[in-house]
Amino acid sequence: MVIPGSHKGPVLSHQANGYFAGAIDPDDPLFEQDKAVVLTGKAGDMSVHHVRILHGSAPNMSDRNRLILFYECSASDAWSILGAASYNHALGQRAYWADLQARQITGSPQIEARLAQVPVRMPVRMPVRMPVPPAPDTGSIFCTQESAGARSAFAK
Repeated sequence: MVIPGSHKGPVLSHQANGYFAGAIDPDDPLFEQDKAVVLTGKAGDMSVHHVRILHGSAPNMSDRNRLILFYECSASDAWSILGAASYNHALGQRAYWADLQARQITGSPQIEARLAQVPVRMPVRMPVRMPVPPAPDTGSIFCTQESAGARSAFAK
């Protein structure tokens, strides 16, 4: 499911119980679940959407794992805003530049970032303003959400 146009609105919190949960609180007054539309497809189909669009699915109620594959694409000059613990810093300058070039689909890596007027929410824990720690299990987005105690907006 996606909420059309939500990528143009405010950035909602993706925290639960003091952790980054990768999910929003279904009780957030800015979450307009009634505007959600269902995306359907056959096995093997994929959906493509803006990174900021609110999206989600009902919990997996089967006895089989839900498999998911993310392809993340962005313009060469649209750099991620990442903290000091990101993989960019862990690689070091030479390895990061090689990685950036290796992941280039078309064109060439840019050395000047494009900055757009969009809302950005830094991960902070209140009342003390410090980075939100990762969830206890970050093995997958599903593990992250479950171990952080996030509630599904689409649970029956």
